[in-house]
Amino acid sequence: MKALEFGGVVIERIRHAGFRLSGGGITVYIDPFNVPRSPGDGDVVICTHDHYDHCSPEDVRRVAKRDAVVVASVNCEGKVRRLGFEYKLLKPGETAAVKGVEVTAVPAYNVGKRFHTREYQGIGVVVKIAGVSVYHAGDTDFIPEMERLRGSVDVALLPVSGVYVMDASEAARAALAIMPKVAVPMHYGEIVGSASDAEAFKRALEGKVRVEILEGW
Repeated sequence: MKALEFGGVVIERIRHAGFRLSGGGITVYIDPFNVPRSPGDGDVVICTHDHYDHCSPEDVRRVAKRDAVVVASVNCEGKVRRLGFEYKLLKPGETAAVKGVEVTAVPAYNVGKRFHTREYQGIGVVVKIAGVSVYHAGDTDFIPEMERLRGSVDVALLPVSGVYVMDASEAARAALAIMPKVAVPMHYGEIVGSASDAEAFKRALEGKVRVEILEGW
């Protein structure tokens, strides 16, 4: 599937953990990375943490309009303040309303890995756009805080590659905890993970949660 349409919002996977959401006349990008073209149509660009594959200044510039607002975790400040865009920094638990879009930062961290500690303050985000709630988990393992999202998320974008984040089995457990209307696997095919991880995630949730695998740009 090239794109998922849900409630009037179109969700496209770019590459890796990068997505484009469009609805209600607003376009939002989350963690754009290795973007193969320069659409320059983003009203809001979100970066979940400062690692190069999630907060890439070059890719933010490719996707953003001149008057775009960047919403990022606090650990991205050093990068985003040099971009020249208006920006807002969020810690887990904080919310920003930007151009008709509500962005709520939620915890994202590793359990038993040192890549993304809780103290690092990377975030996942719940984006409410045109009446649709989209959860992008960021780089995280399956964590207890995900239970708080149960029943409130329309579409969940969940990493499945393992190594730095959840593997497919953990991501399936996360999806069952959250119970979104649709789950979409991400964080594979560029640095770690492959399409087989996405397929394993889908198989694990067959008959339980609807899963859509989105082709990248």
